[in-house]
Amino acid sequence: MRCLIAAFSLSLIGPIGSANAEAFLCVGQFSTGFGWSDGRWQVKTFGVEDKIFVVQPGMEKEYTITRIGQASPGHYCPELRPSDGSLLLLCGGLGNGFSFSSKTLRFQENYGIGYTNGGDGGPNMPYLAIGKCTKLDLRGILSE
Repeated sequence: MRCLIAAFSLSLIGPIGSANAEAFLCVGQFSTGFGWSDGRWQVKTFGVEDKIFVVQPGMEKEYTITRIGQASPGHYCPELRPSDGSLLLLCGGLGNGFSFSSKTLRFQENYGIGYTNGGDGGPNMPYLAIGKCTKLDLRGILSE
């Protein structure tokens, strides 16, 4: 299954400017947050079936985060390189964010607007999702 997802995601990646570009496939493992039920907010566990992302280079010194099935990236992130040379991405913020480390091959995504905007229920459910990533071995330049 993971091989199928990786092969499928490679076809979605689009042009990559360099054969040495780092790209990653990230798959959610757990998600928790708050949901509106029985007239009140309650702790809730969310599914992670749709928490599959491609992390890939975008414009100069930028990475994009695209959820599988989406036509465009959900996040555009400045490329950060700590002294160890790993890739660190800190995208968005507490309202809607994504963070990633190539050193640990872990990510987390958060949505925090749901409660403070005043709407109870529906898509207004704050959550935190975590998961692991694998480096995609891109051999050459991909094109559409």
